[in-house]
Amino acid sequence: MGRSREEEMGRIARLSGLQLSDKEKEILFSDLGRIVPYMERICALDTSSAKKPPLSEAELRPDEAEESTLAAEILKQAPQADDGMFTVPKIV
Repeated sequence: MGRSREEEMGRIARLSGLQLSDKEKEILFSDLGRIVPYMERICALDTSSAKKPPLSEAELRPDEAEESTLAAEILKQAPQADDGMFTVPKIV
């Protein structure tokens, strides 16, 4: 037995962490009604013959570690810092 439209919208809202009004649920349902068939068409496309462009040497760069002074610069602006970390008052 399938879920009702209201149950399904409530489920989607809960899973996404949203609190939606009834009007917002109607808008969401309408939007999904247009999006889902479009996505189904995209998923049904045969892409097995599509050629992937080769990566050129210009797109790749050597992976080299670099020193950064950004963290030290940020810590200089902190009211209190210790051992490379911000120091904050204990509140518990």
